[in-house]
Amino acid sequence: MSLTYMKSTAARIPNEELKAYEATRRLKSDERKSLREWVADGNSVCRNPFYINSEDGKQVDYISAYRQCAKEYKKELCRDLREYERSIEDLTDEERTSLHLWVADGNSVYENPYHMADDSYRPLDYIEAIRLTEDLWKNSELYCEDSHDCEGGY
Repeated sequence: MSLTYMKSTAARIPNEELKAYEATRRLKSDERKSLREWVADGNSVCRNPFYINSEDGKQVDYISAYRQCAKEYKKELCRDLREYERSIEDLTDEERTSLHLWVADGNSVYENPYHMADDSYRPLDYIEAIRLTEDLWKNSELYCEDSHDCEGGY
């Protein structure tokens, strides 16, 4: 048996396993993408990188482990959100809505979309970054309360 034949056979097995697995499971697009990347790296759908085992000690499949981790991460994000909201007394309704959308997209309250940090390189949390961005915008030359008075229409 040639080495080329062995390599092509080995490459086909995970793909066939993947097709059979996908046919029997309802997968969300992010789950499907993650699973395909896992298999493309030469891994089996029956294994998981999280070392999560079932109650009988057997390793659970990739998607089951992925979903369990995602569920735990969402719980952690929600817990952080509740604590964070309690810590900020002057949170406006607009900021609260924006913050909830940010967290609903899978982001932490301790991250910001602009990758802004303070002088000690500590990332600004979401509300700090939003407020700083608003202040910078309002104090810039581009900001104008009445757009008719602005030259650029800003």
